[in-house]
Amino acid sequence: MLMAMLLLAAGTPLASAAASPASASAVPAEVDRHYHEYNFVNAFSTKGERTMIARGPIPSEPRLGRIARAMNRIAARIEEIDPGMVALGSPWHETAMRSDLVRLTSWRMEKDGDEAWATLDVSALDRGTNVILVGKFDELAAGETLPPVESLLAVVPRPEIHTTEVHHWTRVGGTWKRDAATRHFLAN
Repeated sequence: MLMAMLLLAAGTPLASAAASPASASAVPAEVDRHYHEYNFVNAFSTKGERTMIARGPIPSEPRLGRIARAMNRIAARIEEIDPGMVALGSPWHETAMRSDLVRLTSWRMEKDGDEAWATLDVSALDRGTNVILVGKFDELAAGETLPPVESLLAVVPRPEIHTTEVHHWTRVGGTWKRDAATRHFLAN
């Protein structure tokens, strides 16, 4: 709570967790796809599988191959603040380190249209819930389907941990990039 208050005092934009979902027309398609792919990766793979994918070549198994390709697209959209500052043995993938689902609750864009903030409701996935979702891969993600987060949350027990995050996006050369740093609010 203290951290949330400090960030609010510093002028961090934050929408209420109870806010209505961001207007689909207001959110750029590539940003919307980023969050759909993020949820797809986290819902249909375990943390161990994502860690394995981050360390090695794209797996031949169809489900994990789709996960690996999506992880690479997600990583390409994230702008590192100081690349190389921390030396890692393999490419860094945010999705290998996290296990949650996100729901975009608000999108605020600056007047120039090249800078924006996304506020997200984040639901932590425990191992059991994650395994349930992996088991429903063929049912929920057939073909190239990226199911909406509401469909994913509807088939699993209600996550116990909810937080709020704010992501900063900038348009660089016509492409939206998300800052690697996020603002985390521990209480909704």
